[in-house]
Amino acid sequence: MNPEKPFPRIESKISLFPTFMLQTLVYGMLLLGFAFLIALPAYGIYKRGIEVMLFPALICFPVGLGILIPTVKEYILKRNLIASTIIVDETGILYCNSKREVVHQILYSDLVFSGKEYDVLSASTGSSGIMPLLEVFTGSEKEAAKPLRIEMNLPLHVVKDRYTLYAHLLRGISVFRPDLKIAPQVFNNYFIDPETWQVNKKGAKYLFLIILLAALLLCGLIVWLVFSFG
Repeated sequence: MNPEKPFPRIESKISLFPTFMLQTLVYGMLLLGFAFLIALPAYGIYKRGIEVMLFPALICFPVGLGILIPTVKEYILKRNLIASTIIVDETGILYCNSKREVVHQILYSDLVFSGKEYDVLSASTGSSGIMPLLEVFTGSEKEAAKPLRIEMNLPLHVVKDRYTLYAHLLRGISVFRPDLKIAPQVFNNYFIDPETWQVNKKGAKYLFLIILLAALLLCGLIVWLVFSFG
């Protein structure tokens, strides 16, 4: 990279319709949960009396409150702590809220050697789905290196340029932390050409189609179960 040319800054791009559907589904489920677990038992107590509705209320109220209180606290009361934008620049990766305030960051200067053959790896987890997470290591002189897995996902948002964000972050690591070794498998996992730092969109599109097909099959299975056993 030309030292006179500044390192470009890129931001996450949101898929509007899938994000709308996701948020509608989540908030719709919360509304239904409130209606069935809180409002209906409360109305039943009002209409039929506490003696009749005591047992249903003892079941519904704790379950409803146990679901609604943490969710409302996390996504509504503490929404300023929820990231809605991912930025990759010359400092590292920044997760910002709707006010463009940084709520979490991973700087290139925070990264350390892993003590293994490679310092930047990819790791698959149960929550990562088909796409593995990028694994780096952080620590200090007094602390041993600790693995840190980087997600290019945002709560209640569908990020459509995750591969590009990973490619740009890896490029930043190679520019600002050339002492760290990136495992070759990482480039394959994110369809990145290490020479140009461009994403092979054809490969990424195939993976997206596989994910979409799996989601449609899952939705079809849920609908079949509802109509078969409902």
